[in-house]
Amino acid sequence: MKMSHVHCRVRDLRAAARWFEKVWQTAPVFDNDRMVWLSFGELGVILDAAADDSIVTIGFDSKDCDADYRLVTSRGAEPIEQPQDKPWGTRTAYLKGPGGLTIEIEQLLNRT
Repeated sequence: MKMSHVHCRVRDLRAAARWFEKVWQTAPVFDNDRMVWLSFGELGVILDAAADDSIVTIGFDSKDCDADYRLVTSRGAEPIEQPQDKPWGTRTAYLKGPGGLTIEIEQLLNRT
């Protein structure tokens, strides 16, 4: 078995879908009044219309955390934490996603 998707509840489904289209430049592969399915390679993120937002962090691997951070913030993503080297061997940045979602951009650092 392999993981295929994650469901995230959002109070404003339309705003969340627009945010991902604008900031991540990804169009839904499925979209109706209750659910939006976004594809990120082998993993899907499903946004479900709900009364309450999920508190979820969605992580993205990056080859260049700083460049990707600059790109998505230039498209309107709101920073939470600028790229920083972490003690566990990554360079990581955090952004405010729609609803209760946090977006993480993470780059593995080459440690010798």
